[in-house]
Parts: sequence; C-alpha cells; structure tokens
Amino acid sequence: MNFATIEGLGHFVGFYVAVRRQVGRAAAIGVAALALAGCATGPVGGNTGAASNDAKVAAVTKRAQERWDALLNGDVKAAYAYLSPASRQVVSLERYEQKTNPSSFRSIKVRNVTCQEQTCQLDLWLTFDHRLMKGVQTPIGETWVFENGQAWYVYRE
Repeated sequence: MNFATIEGLGHFVGFYVAVRRQVGRAAAIGVAALALAGCATGPVGGNTGAASNDAKVAAVTKRAQERWDALLNGDVKAAYAYLSPASRQVVSLERYEQKTNPSSFRSIKVRNVTCQEQTCQLDLWLTFDHRLMKGVQTPIGETWVFENGQAWYVYRE
C-alpha cells in the first residue's frame, strides 16, 4: 500500500466518524424533543394549554357555584360532599357542620379564577348579614384541587 492510499483511507474514516457524530446529535435532539412533548401533556392526557385551562376554570367555577348554592340553601351536608377526599379524612361532617353556619349567607359572586396544573384559586365576594349590619360584603379566597378528573374544595379551618 502506498502512502496516498493510506492518506485517502484516513480522510474517509475521518469523514465517516464526523457523519456518525452528527447523526448521534440529531438523534439526541429528537429524543429531547419527544421528552419535552411528553412533559407538555397534562395529568389527564390532555394538553395543559389555554383550552385545557379554560376547561379547568369552567369546571371549578361550576363546582364552586354548586357548593355555594347548597350553603345558601342551608344544606351543609351537600356542601360537605364537595370537600376534597383529603379534607374529608381530616374534618368529619359533624365538625364541618359545627364550623359552618350558612344561615347569615345571602349571596356569592365569583370574581376571578386562576388555575395551575393541579390547583385553582378562586376569588369570591360573599354577601352576608351580621347581627349589627345587613348586606356585608367580604372577599373570600378558596383553593380547589383536581383529583381523579374532578375538582374538589380544600377546606381550611
């Protein structure tokens, strides 16, 4: 073998190694892109984009309004059913009934709902009657969580 053949073979091997490195990089970038796409899917398999966020806001708003409608009607037991499973493990129905006195509640208005991946924060205006004043309005904040595809109220004493 002469020197020119060996030198040509060296260039070919160098070219082959460079191509292999580029393919390896492209494959690594492809795997990273797929991994990031997998992170973009939510816990229920949907995309966590605006449409999913709108669905969460609508679901939480509906459930919160149902819970407050029950409280406004004096049905504490029905309102208790909206508590998250973890809240119900910590607070018994009897304790919840003792701590919740909806007799003075007049109305509720949802002001704002902001959702993250698994939680939503609600800002509400509660109108109630105090023994000295009627129609008192106060802001209330609530936390709701998503568990098993359902929104649940997180009760705090």
